Amino acid sequence: MDTEAIALVVDEPIAGHFYWVLQKQDGCDCRPIDAAAGPMPTYGAAMMAGIAALQRRADDRGPGAGSAPIVTAYVDPSEDLGPPTIH
Repeated sequence: MDTEAIALVVDEPIAGHFYWVLQKQDGCDCRPIDAAAGPMPTYGAAMMAGIAALQRRADDRGPGAGSAPIVTAYVDPSEDLGPPTIH
């Protein structure tokens, strides 16, 4: 068992309100070590924000600490943002 392992969980306690939670193994139990400040509109948005939080934790452990951007807003992909661009 890896004592440094952190799990990312996405929870939906209320329909349409998704929260990410980072959990760490503590003996036989898991304890939360970080979580979303507020709900996200989709499972995918919560998962991506949780991955960003997990990446920030990893960045803080190595060189160039704090280089990952902090997720502060959600952009709804269904909004009309103009014509699609192909690269």
